[in-house]
Amino acid sequence: MLHWPDCRNARDLGGLPAGDGQRIRPGALIRCDDLAHLTDEGVAAVRAAGVSRIVDLRGRDELAALPSPFRDDDRYRWIPMIDEDADRRRDPVAEATQLGTYQASARRNAHRIVAALRAIVEAPPGAVAVHCAAGKDRTGIVVAIALTAAGVPADDVALDYARTAECLRERHEAELAALPPGAERETLRHWQGARPGTILGMLSHIDDRYGSVPAYLAANGMAPGQIDALRVRLAG
Repeated sequence: MLHWPDCRNARDLGGLPAGDGQRIRPGALIRCDDLAHLTDEGVAAVRAAGVSRIVDLRGRDELAALPSPFRDDDRYRWIPMIDEDADRRRDPVAEATQLGTYQASARRNAHRIVAALRAIVEAPPGAVAVHCAAGKDRTGIVVAIALTAAGVPADDVALDYARTAECLRERHEAELAALPPGAERETLRHWQGARPGTILGMLSHIDDRYGSVPAYLAANGMAPGQIDALRVRLAG
């Protein structure tokens, strides 16, 4: 874990196995929750960590409510993962579960996901921090696809994703405690979850439809050279 006050879910992904004896390089990719929560100490910690690019996956309304402390910084890129037009055509039946939503989101927002990965590839030397609001769902999807493209086995990708549940445990418990009497707590617990099976199911869905994560990226506009550059940037 990284000590970035007041983020709860910030961690360097360095050390994850990436095949052929390689590992994700420390200081290459950081996942985190909303940097708008950072204290002055936290902002200083981000700068001290050598972060050269911040990829903010939040939506327009979220930015208006909580602007990023880095919004005027050259290292900042706003790349909302959710395609607002496509989002209006969601199938509520198919997306009644977290897994269904992740699978549909990977299809519906594929071009936005590719744009976020391009921002990682094109960043200056240094760490890239990717975040949304909680650092769980949108960040979880983008990071899972990036790690898989870099050669990290699916089980290791899913185990990293599952760490989010512990990182956000206090926040989730506070959300549950704030529910009014009679509210459906199990529904909220479901959407709060960070279960390995959710990421494994999403990655399996991509494999079923496209053949592999690299093929998915290529089908949605990422050039082969960029896919190779992503692997090199993250795993050396």
